[in-house]
Amino acid sequence: MVYSLGKKSVYEFTPRSEILGNEQRGWDQLQYLEPDKVDRRAAARDQFVIGYGYAVNPDSAPEKVLWPDKRKPPPDYALGNNEIMLVSPRFRNLVERFEPDVHQFLPVRMLRHENDVEPFDTFYWFVCCNLLDTLDPELTTLTWRGSYDERMEDGLRRGFWSFDSAAEPEQKPVFSLNAIGDHHLWRDAYHVRNFVHCSDAFGEALLAAELTGFGLRHYEQVGNASLTRSETEGGVA
Repeated sequence: MVYSLGKKSVYEFTPRSEILGNEQRGWDQLQYLEPDKVDRRAAARDQFVIGYGYAVNPDSAPEKVLWPDKRKPPPDYALGNNEIMLVSPRFRNLVERFEPDVHQFLPVRMLRHENDVEPFDTFYWFVCCNLLDTLDPELTTLTWRGSYDERMEDGLRRGFWSFDSAAEPEQKPVFSLNAIGDHHLWRDAYHVRNFVHCSDAFGEALLAAELTGFGLRHYEQVGNASLTRSETEGGVA
């Protein structure tokens, strides 16, 4: 199955943590590494650009996180909201095993005290740099808002997939293996872009490695994508 990478707590009470920034390195100061290559939807966002499928300027991201609790070490998915993902070296190593030199890992100094000179560990902001068009247009029962076959100047389809809670039967996305190809981690350009999805091979490896803090949700996939509404290129960016 295709999975999405969510976050789940590993402690009954979540330890206190704080992202330490300054005027030059706050979330509202994030910049894309190559802004001229960013699509219109991503360019319109003024913060959390770290979760939109494009590489980020490393000099614009916060570089310190305060984690005071020694009794509760940070899990492999330490903090975040799916747009922002602070992850361990173990997760980085797993990603590099599957997709070497594809994604960004921006180093973060983990501190017990705000004025510490040396970190107790180094974690990373994970920037997923695959932005794909991966839902099968015939089998997906979500509602398409817009004109599926029409494309804008930047190459994106005109519209997006939307969940209609009043629809019967319950709507669902169905992922196309043809569109995913040999990718292992990606954000979808038209369906909840701020979630990272992964292949079944990567998801199973993550579970086997017992990486902590991740909550996986699986979705239906189809082996042969339907191409009748439009050819599926598999890549947007």
